[in-house]
Amino acid sequence: MKLAGIKFILLLTIILLSGTSYADLRMPELAMELILKKNIHQNREVIQFEVKFTNQTDRSLSILLPGTQNKGKRLLQLQVFSVNNVSNFYTKVFENPMILEMDTSFIGSVYFKRLEARESVSIPLFVNDTANAQKNILSNYSFPDLANGSYQVIAYYNPFGEALAPYAFQAYDDHGRSIEDSLNPERMQIDAWGVYSNYVELSINSVLTEEIEAPVCSGHCRFCRHIQKEQWNRVKKDIIHRVDNIAAHEHVRFLFHGPDAVLSSLPAYYSRQIVFDTQNGLKYKHLTWQIGKIYRFRSFIHSCCYWVFRWNAPVRTSSTKYFHLISVN
Repeated sequence: MKLAGIKFILLLTIILLSGTSYADLRMPELAMELILKKNIHQNREVIQFEVKFTNQTDRSLSILLPGTQNKGKRLLQLQVFSVNNVSNFYTKVFENPMILEMDTSFIGSVYFKRLEARESVSIPLFVNDTANAQKNILSNYSFPDLANGSYQVIAYYNPFGEALAPYAFQAYDDHGRSIEDSLNPERMQIDAWGVYSNYVELSINSVLTEEIEAPVCSGHCRFCRHIQKEQWNRVKKDIIHRVDNIAAHEHVRFLFHGPDAVLSSLPAYYSRQIVFDTQNGLKYKHLTWQIGKIYRFRSFIHSCCYWVFRWNAPVRTSSTKYFHLISVN
């Protein structure tokens, strides 16, 4: 009975003290998923990853994406590990440098992306795309020649150190406690050491086979032929008249999301970045649409009628339903 009483007192003490202990049990507000488009590659071949960010909260919050960043600390890093399958021991064999060395002749910057509750956004990362590496942050990744075999790749995201980070994020420590004095519900709470994705398997020179989801075309359709030959005027006409699901075609490597908002005054312009796979490598382009149209001659007639007769002529001077692709640049 005496031993049972001591155990009871000890258990009661642990329960009472548990409220003063800390553990990192909070649900991550930002989830990150790494996707490898094709698992089997050769050394020095262009490898396409996608990184998917998800706002796991019930609030509308902003995050930072690389955008056109070309200097400073990299927001996203890729790390490559070899794995000992017997001991399940991971050894890091390579990681991209965190400090960028790119062409800074133009001004680049990260940008905010607003995510509604549970909303996701994806961006591509092209590894070994040397033709675009100096001017496009999303191609500023490279892997060294790796020995034949399987590797595990992970993405690491850490916005802290970027000047705009305090406007989007608040950091918490290893115990889940906010580093700042008070919580701001308008900012996303993430680990001060950054966010890691899942691991994906990359096979180099492997003879393994894999099932690849069939694209909407075989890569030889009219649209893909025009892309491959870099016939941009024809590509524009294809998008206007023939192509609906642009991103599903074989020679479209990635179609970026559009802007969060456009100007309400007419006409407004809506642009999306796109990456084409051409005979000369990957090409970054912008698809720009015009939203709304002002009929200038009709407006002139309408104005003349009002000035002379003080009469509003029944002439339609604008269209809010007008939506037209105006350039592929």
